[in-house]
Amino acid sequence: MSEKLKIGVVIVTFNNAKMLRSVIDALLCQTRIPDEIVVIDNASSDNTQEVIKEFQSVRYIRLDENTGSAGGFHEGIKIASENNDFVMTLDDDIGLESNAIEIMERYLKTLSKEYNVGALRCWFKESKRVEGIRRINSFAWRGTLLNRDAIRDVGLPIKKYFLYAEDAEYGYRIYKNGWDMFIIPEYLITEKRKTDKLRFKFFGEKVFYKEKFRYYYAFRNQVNMYWKYREWNKLFETVSYGIKVVVLLIIMKHIRSMGYIKAIINGFFDGLISRLGKNPKYLPEAKK
Repeated sequence: MSEKLKIGVVIVTFNNAKMLRSVIDALLCQTRIPDEIVVIDNASSDNTQEVIKEFQSVRYIRLDENTGSAGGFHEGIKIASENNDFVMTLDDDIGLESNAIEIMERYLKTLSKEYNVGALRCWFKESKRVEGIRRINSFAWRGTLLNRDAIRDVGLPIKKYFLYAEDAEYGYRIYKNGWDMFIIPEYLITEKRKTDKLRFKFFGEKVFYKEKFRYYYAFRNQVNMYWKYREWNKLFETVSYGIKVVVLLIIMKHIRSMGYIKAIINGFFDGLISRLGKNPKYLPEAKK
């Protein structure tokens, strides 16, 4: 690996201009500024285009429709991997330590002396404290560096997943193709957006998604992924968790419980038969 690496950053955004501006500002103030910043706009209807005009160095791609995180990262990773050795994936709702890229690049160079590093990621600040570098077999988009050679080896994320689990599937695909993947003991990312979740007190705090479309895609794609890779234990865990959520929703008698429960059940069945893509019944733009 050469001493001078080119690192590109991909941010996928949708109707979140204020937080997007904050993320770009954080990247441009890094102690190690990325070589390229690519913003994929999933057809936002807010002032995202106006915000982007403030940053002349940012490469901005506006899609014709909302393709979800899966479609957005599919396009962004394809573009950023053309001219960069590694691609860092970020969401539009995170906070970033000022030396995050510098620290990750340092670990990357060290590990690459001994391993064929396909992906490297950091911890969220809210995570439980751990020590030491750990091997992983999947990842989330936020705070992950992807090797361009691994991208070329395994292809791009599955567009038809639309939302949720496409990052876990992609990481698992890289892992299954023999690449080494690690998470470093550094807490460099903060999640800023909390409004997509509900919190209830029921034998301890329980956290649920607010919108039923999130349940649908989360369960559908996890079921599809574990079914495809014959990961029976993980599939069983996902189904068991879904049943627990359904039972809790029934016990709590939340006003929209039936809509949530139906979304979970539909997600299970569609995942098993690989009915993927955007489901017209479960769209972020639709009124809940």
